[in-house]
Amino acid sequence: MLRCAARRRLAILCFTVAVCLAPPVAILAADCTTTSVGLTPLSDLGAGLYLGREGGLYPGGSNVRPPAHESAGLAETASVVPRDAAGAPDPVSGRIVLLTIGMSNTSQESNAFASVANQDPERHPRVMIVNGAQGGQTAAVISDPNAAFWAVIDQRLADRGVTREQVQALWYKEANAQPSGGFPAHAETLRAQSERIMAIIRARYPNARLCYCSSRIYAGYATTALNPEPYAYESGFSIKWLIEEQIAGDPALNFDPDQGAVVSPWLSWGPYLWADGLSPRSDGLVWECADLSADGTHPSPQGAAKVAAMLLQFFKTDATTRPWFLRQTTDVPETSPAPGTLSTAPNPFRDATAIRLAAGRTYEHARIDIVSASGRLVRRLASGRIDPGTQTYSWDGLDEKGRRAPAGVYVVRVHATDETIAAKEIVRLR
Repeated sequence: MLRCAARRRLAILCFTVAVCLAPPVAILAADCTTTSVGLTPLSDLGAGLYLGREGGLYPGGSNVRPPAHESAGLAETASVVPRDAAGAPDPVSGRIVLLTIGMSNTSQESNAFASVANQDPERHPRVMIVNGAQGGQTAAVISDPNAAFWAVIDQRLADRGVTREQVQALWYKEANAQPSGGFPAHAETLRAQSERIMAIIRARYPNARLCYCSSRIYAGYATTALNPEPYAYESGFSIKWLIEEQIAGDPALNFDPDQGAVVSPWLSWGPYLWADGLSPRSDGLVWECADLSADGTHPSPQGAAKVAAMLLQFFKTDATTRPWFLRQTTDVPETSPAPGTLSTAPNPFRDATAIRLAAGRTYEHARIDIVSASGRLVRRLASGRIDPGTQTYSWDGLDEKGRRAPAGVYVVRVHATDETIAAKEIVRLR
């Protein structure tokens, strides 16, 4: 027995030495040379074709919701109000839960979105963003109504003190791991899985009225088979076809009780996120290698911040989201000037951005701050009296100690005593 024990100890020692002396494993790194894959974003493709399939976000190569679908979405929007735990309207203490659904990328971007949205003074105080997205939870996994994914969301809702009945809007972004096969087969598979997921959503969340969908960001820098190009690009067609089927009246995606059983929320594009690497989209969007993490597939903090900024912009400006996402204010008499407005350019920026404040009246004890997404003071640009009219300030990307602030989302905030005069999110690029 002693000899056996000695042999076991020797074997353990040899294994330990072998592990310690083994050559280092190569560190995963994105391939930053693939700055373009030569594909045209759906929003720029229009009525043009990709492998025989029409572009655009909506039917006919359009990027605009058809009027009838827009009207239907506005009708659904009217029912999105703060609700109590049982789902009854409660304007005083009820909640509007905006739930995010998806995999690891979606989870990272949801955290960044919630961080900036929660700091935005224009957000409706009864809106609560709950990150339901989870790593490894692909469309193939969560299209099963019995998947553990859905129980985890229940727990996350409970942890935030809300219920399924308070979920009324969703952001959906899904994909599949290691897709294979040609187009359009794999994209059609994702579309069909997404259709089943919409049915699960409506069954679990009876007040889920609105679902805003996005597809993948650029994956040309990817160095793994997790979800590279052209699969990331082609997943946009899965969302396009899903929404178009609802518009065409598919009963499996019906949201209108006048047309039969309600089995889905109303569907729309949220922000379309794909651009061809460093080739600018028509609106200027690009994806730098620094926007992606080491695997070239998941967003870096900078990339997640970029998605968060697009999400916040969408929810603050879309006709079907403004009525419930933004704080409701009472009518201001014409004799009472607005507190102030902010504009910034360029935004996003690298080296410096100009900040223009239009003040509606005099503020004696004001300060203009740059704060992080978590609310931490990064830089105080000015303090003192602000007179009515327009003033311009500049931020050079440095913090209070003269250090370069990390890339990410920041908020320009103008305060006077206990009042927030104006606030605006800005994105600093690496």
